[in-house]
Amino acid sequence: MKRRRSFRALTAFALLLVSMAAFAQGATLYVTRVLVADRGDIRLGDVVRPSGEVAASVRETLARSVGTLADKPLYVPVASYRSDLESAFGRDSIIVGSRTLIIPKGTTLEMESYTLDRLVDFLQSKGLISDTAQELPLTQNLIKGAAIGEGTPVFQAQKSGRGQTDVSFSLAGSAGNSVSGRISFAVASADTTADVTPGSPVTVIFHKGPITIEMPGKAMGSASTGGSLSVFVADSQKSFLGILADGKAVNVDLP
Repeated sequence: MKRRRSFRALTAFALLLVSMAAFAQGATLYVTRVLVADRGDIRLGDVVRPSGEVAASVRETLARSVGTLADKPLYVPVASYRSDLESAFGRDSIIVGSRTLIIPKGTTLEMESYTLDRLVDFLQSKGLISDTAQELPLTQNLIKGAAIGEGTPVFQAQKSGRGQTDVSFSLAGSAGNSVSGRISFAVASADTTADVTPGSPVTVIFHKGPITIEMPGKAMGSASTGGSLSVFVADSQKSFLGILADGKAVNVDLP
């Protein structure tokens, strides 16, 4: 019975998204999840691909910098440039994706892209990464043999005595190849005023006219009741911006 209700909810949500796409005036914006790029300035148009023709009025926005890529991977979340997209394409635009991991071209890090992509998911789930563009502070990385593009990496996080949180990761392939490394973050002070923090489970309540659908989601930042909050819904692989209500519920109004 529970599976049947879940299926009906997903079906209703899919129909809702189809309806939303048919009647919304805004564009659909696709966010690249992993990007291999040359070192230097990374522009918004490098990580976001609008559907359809791009109006001349928004080309300036797509030319804006979202970060500078050096020798380490660069993490660029949608939250860091969402306001620019909404100003250019309208608040009724649909953003598909929540972040981009940018890897410098011509380095061994390209061979570790599969593991590093899942490392970002782990860091998000633990609230160790913020809603701002930032370089991933790799302190150690080692790859042996060929690149690995499958399997489940092992992650372990622990606080060190230097005011840091160290996250080690490793992935072994079937042919004896392996990837391992470590990344260190300064321990963030807890926000005692926030009702939810990054990685917190929330209930996302979608509203479109008289239709209301609830789905499980994950907070992408910190917020207090009544404040705006970006959430990620795994079932749809999309992020949404809503308002945090009591009981860790987030109301999202669909156009």
